[in-house]
Amino acid sequence: MKRAFSVDELKQTAPRLAVERRAVRFQDVDAAGIVFYPRVLEYFSDAYMIALRERGIDLPALIAGGALKLPLVHAEADYLLPLRFGDAIEVEVLAPKLGDTSFTVGYRVTTAGGIAAVGQTVHVCIDGARFVPCPLPDDLRRALG
Repeated sequence: MKRAFSVDELKQTAPRLAVERRAVRFQDVDAAGIVFYPRVLEYFSDAYMIALRERGIDLPALIAGGALKLPLVHAEADYLLPLRFGDAIEVEVLAPKLGDTSFTVGYRVTTAGGIAAVGQTVHVCIDGARFVPCPLPDDLRRALG
């Protein structure tokens, strides 16, 4: 899959939808004492949910309604600096790149030492009845844009 964002784009200052401030928890680290790699994807997901909520998108209600689904179809992360238990971090959700039936969200995780990780997730708008891609609704497009 072709990247919508390059690593360099993700590292640069860009418009952001939201930022989540958190600390690396003990249960987030592995035996080496650094964040276990899938935890960064969880950080992305948590911040994505915050960004949607802050933009007026109630994802649980949207999914429960059944008419529209927004599954994640691709996720990736690049790890640039180690994160350790207790580190204060910011997880930034960058303004997405919108397609006709999908959108790609960029993420950046920063700590006092710099940019620790970047990544992106691709979400496809699915017709809930037929389970086929459908155009992004105008209200969702406005909220994400």
